Amino acid sequence: MKTKFRHALIARPRFFGVIFVMLAGAGYGTGPWFAQNLERNGANPMGFLTARFVISAALLIAFRLARMGIKNLPNTKDALKIFFLGAFGFFVSPLLYFIALQDLDSGLVVVIFYIYPALAVLLSWMIYKHQPNLIITICLFTTLTGVWLTAGQVGDGNTAGIMITFFSAISHAIYVVAAGSISKKSDPLTMLTIALTGAAAAFVAVWLLGPSSLDPEFPINQQGWLLVLAMAFLITIVATALFFAGIKRIGPGVTSMVETFEAVVTISIGVLFMSEVVTAIQILGTVTVLGSIVAIGLAESRAETHNDSQSDKHPGVHSGTVLDLPIS
Repeated sequence: MKTKFRHALIARPRFFGVIFVMLAGAGYGTGPWFAQNLERNGANPMGFLTARFVISAALLIAFRLARMGIKNLPNTKDALKIFFLGAFGFFVSPLLYFIALQDLDSGLVVVIFYIYPALAVLLSWMIYKHQPNLIITICLFTTLTGVWLTAGQVGDGNTAGIMITFFSAISHAIYVVAAGSISKKSDPLTMLTIALTGAAAAFVAVWLLGPSSLDPEFPINQQGWLLVLAMAFLITIVATALFFAGIKRIGPGVTSMVETFEAVVTISIGVLFMSEVVTAIQILGTVTVLGSIVAIGLAESRAETHNDSQSDKHPGVHSGTVLDLPIS
């Protein structure tokens, strides 16, 4: 069974990349539910995020040492790139996002935050010269439309909260684009360990040296700490491992669009477990997002099938995938 799965991963890397990022988005989509329950148990965003990343980093360091020792470490330059990717990407965007959720309607936060796929595609185009093709352009439009519909009627928000969410979206777009390049600097376990260690270091540094307004408040009971442990394992270690595995296969532009599945999961959990009401328009938005993700996955799968047949006919020739083709 494992052998068949490995062969499938090798044969269809981009298709599985879409699946991995979709699963990562599903994990990240549970974040607001965790945040709401952790705040009920005495924690603030700075507190539960600090605990989340410190616990995750400690678990990964122990696991990697037990499994690999000190072998196969990247060179100092690449290790620092990964470390600072984690320190920036896992500190700035999540903290701003959860702070915004305290002041704004969750629908408004979702709508503003999910402009980041467009920003990621544009940044990828500017930095890596990955010109978006017709499929990416269509799917980008439909995913953003679907997110907007899924969020439904948003509530009013203050200017500061809106700007905080906007900067969260910008920082996440930068993180996704940077991760597309840096994810190739090391093996997945080492990459994940160093990046989450960077995140933990950033939170601890701000805790010890930052302003009092960012002082962490940790859970006050056992239930709260169990939620932190679950958050550390499920939506930090597992989801981030899937994210890095996915972006390594499909690049930042497609990753940013597939990751919008997070919004669908967030809204669905809100309806099922947080007493929020779903509308017909939100259902339409959910179907639109899922349809766009399916379209990307099918395009990647067909492109890989085409590439395989071309490789058999012309060994040594690389023809790329559908998503590598520029707009004609």
